[in-house]
Amino acid sequence: MLILKKNELTGHDVFEFMQGQLNRTHWLESSIYMTEEVIGETGFVEVLTTTLVDFNYYGPTEVRKNDWENIKQIVLSSDSISMKQLLTEIDEWAIVCFKNYPCFTICGV
Repeated sequence: MLILKKNELTGHDVFEFMQGQLNRTHWLESSIYMTEEVIGETGFVEVLTTTLVDFNYYGPTEVRKNDWENIKQIVLSSDSISMKQLLTEIDEWAIVCFKNYPCFTICGV
């Protein structure tokens, strides 16, 4: 697994993917987390940077369903097996998220 749950965190230099909009609270049990190493080494951060105009590496970025679909298309057309694995893990969580929220928020490191 490339993503972590809150109880698996060993440090704070992680990206938190939280359901819905940022609501002044971090480190949620319902969030998923990725280390800087994972998001960088897989190449996923480059996809986020090029796809999301307002991507903030150090702050919050909202991702709507259409944004997520664009990200998925780019990743699926890449040759990176590790990035596709990361996408699959995030997408399982995102599908559930979009049933209840119009977006998810990526909170940068």
